[in-house]
Order: sequence, then C-alpha cells, then structure tokens
Amino acid sequence: MYKIAICDDDCQYVKYLENLIKRTPVYSDSFIFYRYYSGEEFSENLSLDFDLVFLDMQMGYVDGITAALNFRKYHEESILVFCTGVQLPKPEFFDVQPFRYLMKSYSEEKLKKEIETIISKMIDNKKEIFIIVPNDGKMNKISINEITYISNLKRGCLIHGFSKKNNQCYEITSNKKLAETYEELKNNFFEYAHNSYIVNFRMIIGIKRDVITLEDLTNLNISRSKKSVFHSRFTEYLGEKYKRDR
Repeated sequence: MYKIAICDDDCQYVKYLENLIKRTPVYSDSFIFYRYYSGEEFSENLSLDFDLVFLDMQMGYVDGITAALNFRKYHEESILVFCTGVQLPKPEFFDVQPFRYLMKSYSEEKLKKEIETIISKMIDNKKEIFIIVPNDGKMNKISINEITYISNLKRGCLIHGFSKKNNQCYEITSNKKLAETYEELKNNFFEYAHNSYIVNFRMIIGIKRDVITLEDLTNLNISRSKKSVFHSRFTEYLGEKYKRDR
C-alpha cells in the first residue's frame, strides 16, 4: 500500500496530479490518495504515514516550507516534492530534502516524465531488505535500514540498531561471526571501519578526521588499516546514492 498526499490550494491542480499518477504504468489499487487544500489542513494530519507528498510552495497562512518542516519532524524517509508556479527554491527549502521541484508551467509530457520518476522512487524507497539473525535457537528479522553498525563478540556479533520512527536504539546478539555477517551484508553498503566492527553507510551523517558520526550520534573511529578501503567504498556509495536520487 502506498499513501500519497497532494496539498495545493488549487483543487484543479490536485485533481490533475492525481490523474497523471493514475496514468503511470505502475499505478494500481494499492495507491491511496489524500487530498488537502491548505497547509493547515495537511499539518493536522501528520500522524498519517505518507510515502509521497506533493506540496504547493505558495499557500495561505501555512505555506509549503512551514508544512514541510512540520512533516519532516515525523517522517524523515518519505518522498517530498514541491510544486510551484513562479517561486524559486530558497536555501531553507533544501533543509527538508525535497526529491523534486515541479514547475506548474511544465508541459503535460514533461510533467508526466517527472511523475513517473517520482513514483519509481517512491516504490524503491518502500522496498526493505531484511536479514535473519539467529540467537540461541530464536530467529529475529531485522531491516538493514535500521542497523547502524555491527560489532564483534567472542561468540558471534552484536547488532546495533536505531529506529528512526521511534527514535530509539536497540541491540540484538547474533550467533553468526562478524566475518560471516559481513559477507552477507557487504553488497548492501556495509564495510569494516575497524577489525572489530562494520558500519552501515546509510546511517553515516558525518565523517571528520577519521571519526564517523552515525544517525544515533554514536561516534566510531576508522582504523589506519581500514581507512583506504573504507573511504573508497563510501565514495562509491555516495555516487550510487546520487544516481538513485536524481
């Protein structure tokens, strides 16, 4: 199921965007639309877990940027798209990480192509990869998007997780050795930063003087022996991420 919100004070434009989405090749009954005609109305419904939001940049009392800032407090991973007639992006607009800016002056053909790209991004964003973690006869299923890093233990490894939705950290012990876990995850943007831990590139928010800062504000050192490979693979990851987000 995909929840799509369209917020614009022009009801005809809301209907127009919805119809274009319905004409995309991947459209199905799993797409659910939520229509809002003011920033205030949209802001009153932020508890809904939207996968994709189209926001008019110029509305009444609560404009697009105010509504977007409110939205991002609760939904960091959702796709956000700004729609505008004349207004150019201001620096503060980039703080809410919009995926696209749609000009209302676009031709239908141009807008159709943009919509198809946006919908594809929404579907890709929804896909989650899980790993099965064995622990004393029990099997735990964990999304790799929640793993910050994995550290070595004498008999297995310790998975450090962070749920952005609940803003909570957690730990799960695995019977698998770190080397075995790395082989399972290395093609999903995990790499050794040190002999005793591997790091999830998705969770890195900063690197300064070979110290990594993760989403949960954990700081980890990059060892001298792992430095070259780590930075090389992280650069590759950023390049792949740029291609996906275009």
